[in-house]
Amino acid sequence: MKKVLSILMVLAMMCTSMAFVGCSSAVEGQSETPSSQVADNAAGDDAEAPSSEEATTELSGDLTLNGSTSMAKVCQALGEAFMAKYPDVTVTKSGNGSGDAPEAVNSGTALIGDLSRNLKDEENPDQFEINQIAIDGIAIAVNKDNPVTELTSEQITQIFTGEITNWKDLGGNDQAITVIGREAASGTRDGFESIFGCEGNCKYAAEVTSTGEVVSKVGSDPSAIGYVSLDSVNDSITACKVDGVEATEENIIDGSYKAQRPFIQIYKKGSDSELIKAWFDFVYSDEGQQIISDVGLVPAQ
Repeated sequence: MKKVLSILMVLAMMCTSMAFVGCSSAVEGQSETPSSQVADNAAGDDAEAPSSEEATTELSGDLTLNGSTSMAKVCQALGEAFMAKYPDVTVTKSGNGSGDAPEAVNSGTALIGDLSRNLKDEENPDQFEINQIAIDGIAIAVNKDNPVTELTSEQITQIFTGEITNWKDLGGNDQAITVIGREAASGTRDGFESIFGCEGNCKYAAEVTSTGEVVSKVGSDPSAIGYVSLDSVNDSITACKVDGVEATEENIIDGSYKAQRPFIQIYKKGSDSELIKAWFDFVYSDEGQQIISDVGLVPAQ
């Protein structure tokens, strides 16, 4: 009897051993558990996985933007949030106008070009991926102390082409009008002149190289008028109504405010830059769209 029991115990031990060997085999076509996961499992089933925020810190490098000065404010706001998300990335913004953008991207001095207008045929748009990130209103800006706060499209054209030269002809003070414009490469100038049909015919007292300079000159001169990005309007200037319509986000969205233009960003076709991909993923995310809205622009999506 004892001999029979001994034989039964040996057979049981052999079956148990065979069962463990069977469980250790990998299923065909499925990768085996990585050693790091095994170590994590050994540390305990309740170990936390890396957070998504921790994962985003792996991106690094310099993300360079060049072009429109009207887009400086939104690029700065997006850039600061992007760098907070990716601490090892540096975002830099430069440029004196939309005309700089295609050249900078083509030459490699910038990964992304900023334009406050559409690309022109001579800029070879087929060479670039084009992403509209926002819609911007162009404010017709006068000094805050100017009693003239509403103009028709025709009056705006006449002011900038030199047909109307004194504010008294518009119900204002007896004072010569000082017309401030942007340099030829400016997307704001291109947009303004095309909207009001005065391309090549404007009579500028001064042509400046940035939106900030226009705001500064108009804000410090009661006789001045200029055009600026709507998100650049501050307490020193007034955005005039155009044809009775205020320059507001709602009126830009519904199209009733006519002085508006796209904010676009371009990069080289065929680029496989992880920085560029991450940038546009962020721009079009809920967070990025909220930032665009917060700076006074209308998100493109």
